[in-house]
Amino acid sequence: MTPNFRNRLLALAGALAILGSVPTLAQDAKWDDVIAAAKKEGKLTIYNGTNFAIIRKIAAEFTKKHGIRVDVLDARATEIRERIRVEQSTNRTVASLSYSGWTTLSTQQAEGVWQNLGAIPNLRRLEAPVKDNGVLVPTVVGKFALLINTALVKPEDEPKSWNDLLHPRWKGRILSDDPRAAGAGNVWFEVLLTTLGRDFHEKFAAQGPVFNRLFPESQRRLARGEFALYLPFNVSEFAGLKGLPVKPIIPQEGLPYVPFAFGMLRDAPDANAARLFIDYNLSDEAQAMYANEGFTPAVPAARAKVPAELKLFVDAKLLGTTTVGKQNEMFDAAKTIYK
Repeated sequence: MTPNFRNRLLALAGALAILGSVPTLAQDAKWDDVIAAAKKEGKLTIYNGTNFAIIRKIAAEFTKKHGIRVDVLDARATEIRERIRVEQSTNRTVASLSYSGWTTLSTQQAEGVWQNLGAIPNLRRLEAPVKDNGVLVPTVVGKFALLINTALVKPEDEPKSWNDLLHPRWKGRILSDDPRAAGAGNVWFEVLLTTLGRDFHEKFAAQGPVFNRLFPESQRRLARGEFALYLPFNVSEFAGLKGLPVKPIIPQEGLPYVPFAFGMLRDAPDANAARLFIDYNLSDEAQAMYANEGFTPAVPAARAKVPAELKLFVDAKLLGTTTVGKQNEMFDAAKTIYK
């Protein structure tokens, strides 16, 4: 190969490398425009159908990083769904993002509630079993266990199976999230209906469970000794219960789970801030915050950040999740069994 020919090849390779980098540079430039527009908007409102405090914590860090004020409004997923319906029917959209379980958001997607997200850099970090669909973006997987009061439940009586909840000793001593409404209770209801059958629920109903729709209050009631058992317990809440006489239990069948995700509302008033916030939720920093509270991060690299005392729960066997399109059917079934 002559020196002249070799120089030509090197020049051609350099040119191709430059051309190959142009799309990335263009994408970065476009994302810089999104950041600039988000900062100009200067604010963001989020509806939080999970009531998880982690959303507020991440919002606070996001504000420190970008100077964009974030207001997080907590409510039950069903209440938020109705609020969004009313706002959009009157062309008065308030929030730009809604955070809830994947099935709830997917049901709303079929109703035309959300808009496409467009390109968001950190979406490429997601790996199976969670992926975005261009409209909804999962940030974590939440798992639901059983919580016991250690002062009221002897070690030898600790439930080892979901079926153990049917033992006569637990009659009138169980507190539960309401399975007749959207939320953890209905996730648990559907998964146990699918795996253990209607007979399980009918027998469980005969145990006289007390329903409550405010899970932070439920956890406090359990810790005070009002009840011996509480379900379904979101594993991520365990970090906030240290020092209390409570203990999460993983039944041998496994744990119900649900991916939690963001959807950006149609006609979102602060769409750029919304996209930037979603991107931040998939960053190393935010994913580590999720992991530190016991959620299973959507970005696999962050799973190493899960605290040792929570790793057993994060790695627990998955029993099942809810089915998109069956939510109303499950509500009706739960209302029939739990009157």
